[in-house]
Amino acid sequence: MTGEGVGRAGSPLRLTHLDKVLWPPARPGGPSWTKGDYLHYLRAISPHVLPHLRGRPLVLTRYPDGALGPSFYQKNLPATAPGWLPRFRQASASGRAIDYLVAASLSDLLWIGQQAAIEFHPWLSTCAYPEQPDRAVVDLDPMPPAGFEDARAVAALVRELLDRAGVASWPKTSGATGLHLFIPIRPIHTHRQVALVMRALGELLLRLWPERVTLERRVALRAGRVYFDYLQNAHGKTLCGPYSPRPLPGAPVSTPLEWAEVADVRPESFDLRAVADRLAAGRDPFAGLCQAPPQDLRALADLAGALGGAALARR
Repeated sequence: MTGEGVGRAGSPLRLTHLDKVLWPPARPGGPSWTKGDYLHYLRAISPHVLPHLRGRPLVLTRYPDGALGPSFYQKNLPATAPGWLPRFRQASASGRAIDYLVAASLSDLLWIGQQAAIEFHPWLSTCAYPEQPDRAVVDLDPMPPAGFEDARAVAALVRELLDRAGVASWPKTSGATGLHLFIPIRPIHTHRQVALVMRALGELLLRLWPERVTLERRVALRAGRVYFDYLQNAHGKTLCGPYSPRPLPGAPVSTPLEWAEVADVRPESFDLRAVADRLAAGRDPFAGLCQAPPQDLRALADLAGALGGAALARR
């Protein structure tokens, strides 16, 4: 990686501080990861990650001093951002205009890396239909002493229920101890309606497996169970995107999986290098997600029960 990239329309994009360590080792004697490593990673994964970012406003989490340092969310592109960066303007609740980045090219990804934006969070809706999400998500977050084994067990039950409703889903690691399931849906329902349907699914899970699943909002009362966070589907909420790194030692990545892998995969195996090598070998389990036919959320609402059905009835 050189000290300078190329922006759109030939505008220069300077890539600086390439030796700066962004991630410390995961274990003593393990590798650390620099900004240069991150930029190499973004270049390698660009054909695979851009389909999940195009047409979607992004929220970035920047770590100017590295993954273990202070961080801040960035919705609005700064005044110093190159003019060639694509953007989507939306008014905030206060009426202030926010210009969100909409990454569509390698140059846009490299700008993200240059900003030390370790995490990228694409919207679940698109610029075309900002108020109607075209993806629903299941966020399974195990609370210690529960761990990834518990998350994978709950994910298997969720898949069984989704299959029963005829709803296809795509799993990925969270990049930590959890799992995310992505469900492509028709963009005809509001964020609130989708969140209520996912809440109904969570309540069904809770009835089926109360000793393993919780919807408890208070963190102190979740211990030892897998938190089903249906609120990640609410307006303004986002998850780290497919192939987004996480701000943890060892540079772990939120990695798409085949369902057959979920049973025995170890999430700590997926760092920047391992994921780039996996994609280079042709293993991209989310390759078909963007082309998958959108699904009718009503089938899931019917399975989940009265609450889900009532949510969609209030269109």
